[in-house]
Amino acid sequence: MTLPGPEILQKLAIVMAHPDDEVLWACSALRAAERIVLVYGELPCAPDLTAGRRAAMAAFPLPTLDWLEMTESGVFDSASWPEVRETDYGLYPHPALRVLKSFNPDRYRAQFAAMREALRPRLAGMRNVIAHGPWGEYGHEDHVQVFRVVASLAAEMGFQLWVPAYFAPKSEALMHRNLRYFGRPTPPMAIDAALADEIAQIYKRTGTWTWFDSYVWPASERFLPWVPAGAAPGDDAVAADVQLIVFPADYEAMRRRHRRWRRELLRKALAYVNGRRAG
Repeated sequence: MTLPGPEILQKLAIVMAHPDDEVLWACSALRAAERIVLVYGELPCAPDLTAGRRAAMAAFPLPTLDWLEMTESGVFDSASWPEVRETDYGLYPHPALRVLKSFNPDRYRAQFAAMREALRPRLAGMRNVIAHGPWGEYGHEDHVQVFRVVASLAAEMGFQLWVPAYFAPKSEALMHRNLRYFGRPTPPMAIDAALADEIAQIYKRTGTWTWFDSYVWPASERFLPWVPAGAAPGDDAVAADVQLIVFPADYEAMRRRHRRWRRELLRKALAYVNGRRAG
């Protein structure tokens, strides 16, 4: 069924990496979507999270859910943020920056093709697709890979790709690097607060909520249309079109407490090198 409303809501699919990404970054469009595809299921180093995701997906309140249950590669935070090395399959994961015990860069590289084949039939007939942005919202390697996969299908399948207009300090440099490939955003789209709370409570109850317990959604959000050849001057997105994710007041203090100084120095060195390469 096609709902009345903005063009972005017509024949819409939403593709997000992890269970809870859909409600965090595309809540305003969830009820309108004809298909909500969530990619990952198992995280090998976190069996409790894996089991909890099965329970959460079984309780998901919308019938349009399509869960692929692919295995995560554990590459989170292994790119040299803030100046990362972009690749055809996502971002380059540095083994020296690994955080998770199940770090598997070979799986990350190979998963591009597997995800592409899994998504192709699921996106057939769609006019619009919302997926992660090329800077991964707050900066997540899996999110960037999902963008790369969906972008590779957009021209082939003829749908318009949209990305959430969110960023964080960690991903800001990558956002500025890629913003020229996006047009002006949608008008503000109201967050469905009741649905957001309902879904968040499912994730919290099953131990699968990976964001901040105290997170408060903005009143509205916007989405940027992807223009692979680059948007024309005047029609291109600008930094003011992208909204900063609101983190808890004690977030930076918490990060400093958990920061490992040797890894931090290495990350800064790799970021410097990759920044020079990117120009």
